[in-house]
Formats: sequence, structure tokens, C-alpha cells
Amino acid sequence: MTRAGRGDVVLGAEIGTAVITVAVLGEDLSLRETVAWPLPRATPHPVDPVQDPWLVLDALAAAVREAAGICEVFGNSVRGISLTSRMPTLLALDAGQLPLTPVLNATDGRAAGTTRRLVAEQGAALHRVTGVPLTPASPVAKLAWFAGHDPELFGHVAHWTGLKGFLLSRLTGRLVTDVSTSSAAGWVESATLDWAQPALDAAGVASEQLPALVDPTSVLRLTAAAGELLGLPAGTPVVVGASGAATAQIGVGAMSRGCAALSMGASADLCVLEERPVVRESELVSCHAFADGLWISRGTFSNGDAVARWAAESFGGIDIDVLLAEAESVPIGAEGLIGIPHAMVPGGTSWGDPDFRAALVGLRVDHGRAAMTRAMAEGVARELATVRDALGRGTEPITRVRAGGSALRSPLWGPLLAAALDVPLEVVGTDEAPAIGAALMAWRGLGLLGYLGDRPDVRLPAREVLPDPLATAHFAATRRLGEQLTRLLTQLRTAS
Repeated sequence: MTRAGRGDVVLGAEIGTAVITVAVLGEDLSLRETVAWPLPRATPHPVDPVQDPWLVLDALAAAVREAAGICEVFGNSVRGISLTSRMPTLLALDAGQLPLTPVLNATDGRAAGTTRRLVAEQGAALHRVTGVPLTPASPVAKLAWFAGHDPELFGHVAHWTGLKGFLLSRLTGRLVTDVSTSSAAGWVESATLDWAQPALDAAGVASEQLPALVDPTSVLRLTAAAGELLGLPAGTPVVVGASGAATAQIGVGAMSRGCAALSMGASADLCVLEERPVVRESELVSCHAFADGLWISRGTFSNGDAVARWAAESFGGIDIDVLLAEAESVPIGAEGLIGIPHAMVPGGTSWGDPDFRAALVGLRVDHGRAAMTRAMAEGVARELATVRDALGRGTEPITRVRAGGSALRSPLWGPLLAAALDVPLEVVGTDEAPAIGAALMAWRGLGLLGYLGDRPDVRLPAREVLPDPLATAHFAATRRLGEQLTRLLTQLRTAS
């Protein structure tokens, strides 16, 4: 990491599910510093901290103040700031733009039944219009649930927005949302980049109740109160920014043709850059706007390294790093075990099943925890190969993957993913790529970074992992069996 002397910098902030990450990026596009500020573990209210918008705002302010303080020490002038967030969220605001509800995110599964009805009635049509499959985490599904189950609250809401929109309103005094984030959430018509009327009709809201749609490179200004809160001068530019998938794409350095971006955390996202909206029939894939005429095609598997957390909890709370190290020593094939880490339910591959479900096929009494963990990790890699195939239909073949995310701290994942995807895997850091991408969007909005359609490939140093031929052959041989077992498990769950 470079800690250069005087010079201008920007701050890119990612609003994560447990941590606020702020990247400090210089004029030469070098990473000067990162600040990771954890969200508190408890709140004054009976909700998860990430669902309390005021606590998230406080954590964001604390992280930015620390980053701004570091910049001051090194003589760096903060030219601007930009925000990004990966998770689709929804919250209700009153006429004064104050929250009436917690932040509703993927952990809120109340809309599952409503989603099934909407998918059956108009899921395919909404997918065609917006490019994004409908899931229980979609704002459209959550709003439809509210309309049917809490009509009193539904009738009193002045505005509906996402968490990022709320934060921007507190920082700038304006209630806006960027086209990229809203497109990723399934609200926006791909053809017009305006609110999708069929989605609004399904949700039961009018466009007047939603934030103003703006370009991701739009520039707002910090209010005096927000400047004091963040430790930055009033009037500091705030570049609205893009979706979390988009900022991860540019932050990890996967802008060239044939290169995919993989974000490997609690969930796993595989994304490729497109020059036009590409709507595929597969429910595994969404396509949403980025900026400058670019689009992101995205396949999401909802249990990235969650399998490791599940295993650690199942085996008596063993340390997750110890468990992953044990699994790393198990040969490919996991001693005959096949792990099914998640049954892909219709319309719900992105965030559709809030309950972790899994199966181990071929389990014997002599199988230990390391083999079971290895089997589940291989299952995640196998399912990501299915996502890769869905992404590859009708687009340029994926020949290289740039990967980041907290799961890649473990040496287990790199070789597995490279073998399953059968391409070189370039591991870039761990968690900072979306925040770096947000900082790059800040420089784009301020004019230092040029037109994104030229595909600027701003890359961090990476560790290359080449696919092992024997492991690749194993995944090729077991893919079809894994898919058949997954379909069977889905049918059994549906029947029950």
C-alpha cells in the first residue's frame, strides 16, 4: 500500500453487511489506505445492526472521519467521496425523510410467499423488462408483501428507498438513487433506464414515492451538518456511485474483454461486463446498468463461504480457519462425498432462500468433519461453474477471472474455484475491491478517470492460481451428477 505525501485523494465507501470499508485513492489511482469500521454487534432496538439506518450512518461517519484524519496527517486533500452497497435493501420514509421501518434486506424472508405468486404470474415478464429475476429480497416483492400485510403502514409512507438512498439523503439533503443500484434491484426498465412501470404496478407504488433517478457519475455536495459529521469540508463533492457488483467489477480490475469478476464472501457473485443489456432466459443470471453505457451481467450463488461457517457451527464451534485448513488437506473428491450447499429454488438463486439448506450425498460413519467441509466447498465451486455457463451463453467466453472477497483469505478456495471454472484465477486482496471501485467512480464523476466505455483496466497486484488438470477433470465428471442431485433436492423440498 502506498502512503504518498501531499496530493489529492478521494474516498470510496462500501456499505457492507458487517463492516464499512473506506478506500483512499490517489490521483495516480494508487491505493493509499483502507479503513474497515465494523458495525456494532447490538442496537438499542430489536433489529440486526445493519438494519438500523442510524447506526449504519454513524458507522459510515466514523469510518470516513478516520480516513479523513489519515489524509490530513499525510497532507492529502480529499476531493470527493462516493458510496456503494452490494445488497438490495428497502426502507420506508416519512414526509421529512425519516425512517418508518428498519432496513429490510436479504435476511427478511417474509416476502417468500408473495414472491412465489408474483413469479408465477409475471416473473418472466418482469425479468425481460428489468433484466433482473424476481426474488424475496427484491424491493418489488417486499413492497407487494407490505401492501397485502401491513396496509396501514403502506398507506402512511411518503417515500420508499434503499439504504444507500437514505445515506445520500442524510449527507446531501437530496433523496436520489443511482440508476445502477436501482437497476440491480430490479426496479428499472432496461430499454429506458427509467422506473419500470410493470414493476411499480406489481409493487403497488407510484414513481412519485421513489427517489429521483440519477446517473452514477452525478455529483452532489455535502451539507454543512454532514461535513461536520464526516470530518470533511461542507460542499465536498459526493459522487452518487454505482451498484456493488459494478464497483467490484472495476475495483478488482476486470474491465477487459473475456475477464470476469468474482466476489467471494458470504455469497458468491460472478460478473462480466457487457456493452448492451443482455437478458437471458436463465433464472441464474441478471443484467443491470453500470455507467457510461456499460452493463453488468451477474450470476449469484447465495452461499459462498457460508458453507464454512455452517460447518464450523455444526462441529461444536470450531475455529473456521482451523476447519478450512483441515479441509484443504483432503484430496479432491472429498473421499467420495458430494456436497449440495444450496438447492436453487425458482426465482431465488440470488437471495431467495434466507434459510441455509444443504445435503451431503454418500455420507459414511467414517467421514470426518474435514471431508464434509471439503465436499460442501467443492459444491459451491461446482455451482459457480453452472453460473459461469449461464453467463457464457450469448456473450464473450470467460478466459480469466479476477477474484476478491473475505473467503479468499483461506488457501482452500483459490485452487477449487480455478479448477471448477477451468480458467486462471487472479486473487486480488480480500475485501477492499468494492470500496476501491467506489473511489474510482468518485474520480470518474470528478473527471480524472475517463469514459468507462474505453474499459480502463485499473488493477491491483494479484496472486495467480492456475487450474489443476486432475481437479478440473473431477469437476467435469461430477457436474451433471451434482445438477441432478440439486434438482432432486429442490423437488423434495417443494413437495414437503
